Amino acid sequence: MKKFIVFMLAALLVLPIHTTTAAKNHTSGELTKKQVLTMTLQAREHFWNTMSGHNPKAKKSTCQTNIFEYQNLSYVYMCSEFSTKAKLTDYLTPVFTKDAIKKGFKKYNIISYKGKMAVPVGDGDNLLDWEHSTFKLISKKGNARTYKFTVPAKDGSPSAKRNITFTKENGKWKINQLDAAI
Repeated sequence: MKKFIVFMLAALLVLPIHTTTAAKNHTSGELTKKQVLTMTLQAREHFWNTMSGHNPKAKKSTCQTNIFEYQNLSYVYMCSEFSTKAKLTDYLTPVFTKDAIKKGFKKYNIISYKGKMAVPVGDGDNLLDWEHSTFKLISKKGNARTYKFTVPAKDGSPSAKRNITFTKENGKWKINQLDAAI
């Protein structure tokens, strides 16, 4: 029994040291290749979910299908998980910088209309195979890292080239453009 207690105390002493080291690595400014790809795929998913007005992973989602006209564009209301600007912003914030979200709302005409979020009616998605993309670091300045992606097309068309910049915001890496991974 004494050996077990000694073992547990030793484990408790070592655990905070490991946690501190992990925290230092997270704030060290370096991104791993796995983090870059994972965040890029999340950005793509979050962008297309936003443009469709629905998150397929949301539980208890309700959607209105009525289309309305506003400033010469056809709009549809977003589903309940994105029904307010706060809800949509909360969904996007873990992946994108505040500036990217603000500029993305403007660029893609995402609006609040009659108290509910709405998005222009569109076709959604493209034929790029981001899961099989390759990338390399091309710029490292302060709290910004830019990667050049080569993304194969699913239909055999030539690969697309995209630059994606990651910016550290409040100690976390985020992508600085809403449509960076489309």
